[in-house]
Parts: sequence; structure tokens; C-alpha cells
Amino acid sequence: MQTEIGDKRWAKKYPHVGTGPVAAEPCVSPEYFELERERVFRKVWLNVGRVEDVPKPGDYIVRNLAVCKASILMIHGKDGVIRAFHNVCSHRGNKVVWNEKGSCPGALSCGFHSWTYNTKGELTWVPDEENFFDLNKKELGLTPVHLDIWQGFLFINLDRNPQESLLEYLGGVATELGGGQFDRFALTDNYKVDEKVNWKIAIDAQNELYHLPFQHRLTIPNFCVKKDGRYTRLLDVRLFNHHSVYSSETPEGLASPPVQALAFRLNAEGAPYRLPMVGDFEFYTIFPNFVMLLFKGGAQDFYMTYNFWPLAVDRTNWDIKFYFPPADHAAQRLGQEYMKCLVRDALHEDALAHEEIHYGVASRAKIHLYFQDDEIQLRHFHNILEQYVGPYPEA
Repeated sequence: MQTEIGDKRWAKKYPHVGTGPVAAEPCVSPEYFELERERVFRKVWLNVGRVEDVPKPGDYIVRNLAVCKASILMIHGKDGVIRAFHNVCSHRGNKVVWNEKGSCPGALSCGFHSWTYNTKGELTWVPDEENFFDLNKKELGLTPVHLDIWQGFLFINLDRNPQESLLEYLGGVATELGGGQFDRFALTDNYKVDEKVNWKIAIDAQNELYHLPFQHRLTIPNFCVKKDGRYTRLLDVRLFNHHSVYSSETPEGLASPPVQALAFRLNAEGAPYRLPMVGDFEFYTIFPNFVMLLFKGGAQDFYMTYNFWPLAVDRTNWDIKFYFPPADHAAQRLGQEYMKCLVRDALHEDALAHEEIHYGVASRAKIHLYFQDDEIQLRHFHNILEQYVGPYPEA
């Protein structure tokens, strides 16, 4: 369903979001970034991986979260339970695990003095224990971190007493994607991009289609506009308590390049894998920094995830993952690879734009950001951020 230009239907549907300009300074302010550390990233649920990252008892992963000034260890216990802990030894504060991932036979030892913990985080052995004073190993296990799992995605919360359960926090996202069967899809590729950009600028740049006919006019021209030249409007927008999703359709009447048409046909052969979608493309922004992108591709839907991890006020790690259903044959795998490369080329253009936008905002030449109606999801994102951090004083 396409609508006429200028009807501003999303502002009419969600009048509480507002229509005014948004302050630009929070995107480049070091003081605001420090508030985001404490009031957002150390308070809300954060996606840190999937259960496939720790498939067997003894498997572990480590996430070093610079924005939280924390190293988090997630380990699949011998009892089958996946747990999260601060990756900090109780003795002198050393990191217990230095590798990003691995597997242990049932215990992890700190490399500094070999204090040893089991897969439940319990302290089990201290060298020369008798030379300590009133040491109680039962009270000196690894410090636990709240961990919960939704649809196979691992989420942690660093708050000692989270205000909401993970399901409460996800709200409508969990309802809409509850039947996604994401475990049927496999991680196919992973890119990590270290960008000189504020994390919010990077998310904003991805969270809309307005830029497609211009920034991606050469890489994906047939996804950008309708045949008659009008802009492709969003099919739907749903705003949740913390999060948002927009849906779009592939423009009709535009011929695909021959190689692309062949790739689509190859990808459509085989057993169907369907994701819960309203249109042909869904973009879920799960506050604060997790994104799920769902694509309709013939019989073989696929999805991607983004994690925008702030490293500093002007630096972000953009973690990009591709998930496809297991290929039934080589031709289908070829179709999947083409789709990955097509998206990758567009993402290269995005990464360059992220840094250029930050450079412009950091000049302070402009003090406001302006969002049109089909960018209402960006306005919603900034409103939610302000609810956690507070308004910028000069806004």
C-alpha cells in the first residue's frame, strides 16, 4: 500500500511523539555521553549474543562493554544453565578470562594467582588458602549479572535490581516476533566496523529509508523508488514503549539486474523459511543499541542484526551479523552469498556516511536535527533516550 506525498499520517497516528526539531548537541556532548553510560547502558537490557555462541556445557564468551566499563563473562554451566558474571576475580580484580570465547573442562582459573571458579561462578580453590585471614570461599564467587533469553537471544542487565523483566522490557517486540523460530537460521557472516561516529548518529542513519534513493542510488537502485519516480513510503510503523519497527514493500514494476534476478530465483528454491513480517522488509530498533532486520526473499527469508556499541562519544563499534537458513544445495548458497554481498556494498556506503555526518554535527554549525514524517521512528528513539537521560539543558 502506497500513500500520497505529504499526508503526514504517522504524526497523526502518534501525535505524542511531536513534530519539532531535536537537539543535536547530545550526539557530540561528552557530558551527555557520560550520562548515557550510567542512566541507559547500565540500567536496561542489552543484547550480547545468541545461545549458539555457547552451545555446549563449558563453552563461554566474553563481551568487553566499553560503554559500561565492564567485562562480562557468559558461560554454559555443566548443569545446562547459561549464566552471566562480571569477568573479575574476587582476589585482586584481574580478568578471569582474557579470550573472547572458548571452552573449559569445568573450571576457570585466574591467570594472576590461579583462584579457580566452576561454571556456576563459585570459587572452588585458592592457592595457599591457609595463609589468608578468615577467607570464606562461599561468599567470594564471581559477581553475577542478570541474564535472560528470548527467542535464543542472550540479554543482560547490569542493574542490581532491574526495573522490568526482559519480556516486560521487550513488550510488543516479543509479541510480534514470538513465532520467529530464529533458531532455524544460522550465522553466516559477521562484520565489525570501528567507526569515528557517535552511536546515536549511526543508528539514526540506518533507521529510515529516506536516504535510499540518494545514498544507494547505484548499489540498490531498484529498492529505492517506485516506477513512476515517487518516493517509496513506509508501509507501516509501530511504536512500542521503548522500541519501534517500520515496514516497507519492494517497489513494483522495477526490473532487477539479471544477476540479481538469478540470485533471487536460486534463493527461492528449497524448503520455505518464513519470518513474521508485515511487508517485505522490517526494521526493529530495540532500545538502546540492538537492531533486527528481517528480509523477505522468495521462499527463503533471512535476517540480520546490528549492535551499535559505544566506545566513546565519537567512536562506535558497529557489529553486523547475517543469518540465513541452512542451504539445501550449492545454488541456494550462491543466492544467499549474492544477497550478503549486495547488502554489504550498501553498508560500505553507510559506514562512510556515518563518519561524515558526525563530522558535520560536531562542528556545531547546526544545533538541531529535523525529521520528516517517515522518520518518526527516529524521533521516538530520541524521545525514549530523553526519558532515561533527561533533556539536554540547552534544548
